[in-house]
Amino acid sequence: MGDQSLPLERSWYIGNTFFAILYGLQLSMYLQSMYHLNVDTANLKAKRSSKVFYMAYSSLLLVLITIAFAANLWFGEAMWIEHRDIEGGPVEFFGENIAAWYNTFGTAADVTANVLGDGLMLYRCFIFWGHMKLAMVFPTLIYLASVAMGITTTIQSGLPNGNFFQGVTVNFGIPWLVLTIVFNILVTAMIVARLLWVQNKMSSVLGTDVSKRYTGLLAVLVESALPFTVLGIVYLALYIRNLPEALSLADIWGAVVALSPQAIILRLAVGAGWTKDAFDRVSTGMELSVVNHGGEEQEESQRSKASHPSSHV
Repeated sequence: MGDQSLPLERSWYIGNTFFAILYGLQLSMYLQSMYHLNVDTANLKAKRSSKVFYMAYSSLLLVLITIAFAANLWFGEAMWIEHRDIEGGPVEFFGENIAAWYNTFGTAADVTANVLGDGLMLYRCFIFWGHMKLAMVFPTLIYLASVAMGITTTIQSGLPNGNFFQGVTVNFGIPWLVLTIVFNILVTAMIVARLLWVQNKMSSVLGTDVSKRYTGLLAVLVESALPFTVLGIVYLALYIRNLPEALSLADIWGAVVALSPQAIILRLAVGAGWTKDAFDRVSTGMELSVVNHGGEEQEESQRSKASHPSSHV
């Protein structure tokens, strides 16, 4: 990070501030997801096993991101308040203690959240490309490689004198970020391609208004986790150049790691997200099974005005 004290401290402070904002958004989305998965009558037909899975998955993401957030706040409090008067100031404390156990624990929690988030994206990609299993081989291999490098980077950063942003750890951190970001670029492109392909088909099956809900801009952004992918590219560029601003992006990217999959789960919970059953029915032109506002199942034809094609969570 160089010898620029103020840029480093400013970047860490800004990163923690944005992390707090995004954590609040994460908590809000989590509570909404839990509500809809539990009591929303629009999803009564959802399989209980799927509901339990998404509830457990969301809860685990929240726990992991809470650990990461708490570790950041703990480290900031120690750097700026408890040990502010040490020789060399906060920046010296940062360099000497970044491998502290609680900070490494926070890093491990964030890396685990990233593994879970990428795993969900791999599954979501399978929903859209399950008919061509060969297309899933390459992203699966990249995912496994990124998991291995993420674990290695976390262990390396926790060793004595380890530093996620400097030294030997960077030699592991860069390949991990590259693999993670390449994976997200690939699955994002694959999901967007399928959404664009199905858009015209949905317009004829469900009508323009309904198709926009499931293939419009918001659907593309959430289903493909496009903001997370773009943010990761920016973070990688700053990390490779060893700029102080990488600290801010590390915190923001670390928060979005959990926010992106939570957004997908929320869309599923409210009946607006894609499921394999719904996608298969639309792509093959079969009848759609939907749930009306009273919770009773009804079968509608291709040209019906379905309101919940993804009612199977």
